[in-house]
Amino acid sequence: MRHRASLLAAVAAICVIGSTGAAAFSIETIDSAARNLPRLHSLLVSRHGELIFERYYNGTQPGRAANIKSAAKSVISALVGIAIERRVIADVRTPIVTFFPELARDLDVAKQKITVEDLLTMRSGLEGTSNRNYGAWVTSRNWVQHALARPMFAPPGEMMEYSTGNTHLLSAILTKASGRSTWQFANEVLAKPLGFTLPQWPRDPQGIYFGGNEMVMTPRQMLAFGELYLNGGRVKGVQVVPEKWIGQGPRLRCSEYDCSRGMFR
Repeated sequence: MRHRASLLAAVAAICVIGSTGAAAFSIETIDSAARNLPRLHSLLVSRHGELIFERYYNGTQPGRAANIKSAAKSVISALVGIAIERRVIADVRTPIVTFFPELARDLDVAKQKITVEDLLTMRSGLEGTSNRNYGAWVTSRNWVQHALARPMFAPPGEMMEYSTGNTHLLSAILTKASGRSTWQFANEVLAKPLGFTLPQWPRDPQGIYFGGNEMVMTPRQMLAFGELYLNGGRVKGVQVVPEKWIGQGPRLRCSEYDCSRGMFR
């Protein structure tokens, strides 16, 4: 309970920045609350592009990269947007059978209708590889084929089921379409313009970089990626991620479906 209270105190102090400005910002208040969180490694606060608070805790050093877990899915999404802008991938409506021709031989013809957008919005209709299915998936001999072989639980584009298998398929698509590994492509089109280099992260048995997990970044690199979105995809006047991708990318719609069940339009 004490740890939760400390977290709420830190969050409340940060929120003051957005509502009343940096003048009301108390370094001491946030730092004191943060020091009571035993699992906290770093805390950075940026306002209007200015880093106004940066502290590291529990023995963490500024240059230490951390596993960003499923935040990596946002990086994969950005890479897909860049790939489409560069015509490496035609568009979000492209059927994934274009990249995985073996789906044409699958007994379930619905799989041929799955699009890149369906993977981005977790609406592929394929039974997920996360949660109870995660262990079997990551210990399989071929992660891509394992994900594609999952049975369909709904038609493509209709119901959402969270699955890292979807974003791993996007990593495989980026690799096939660009002729480079996802790591190489990410460094060339995203990390380099942001002023850093992404270290290699785990790959599947076929050498495809894990799409949507296990990617590592330093806190400042994560901040740079977040501010890239706040700035409409631009950094130092250069358009890195297409502005239309940020403004019109796949979004959660609650008007027609029950969002508590994770459904998308």
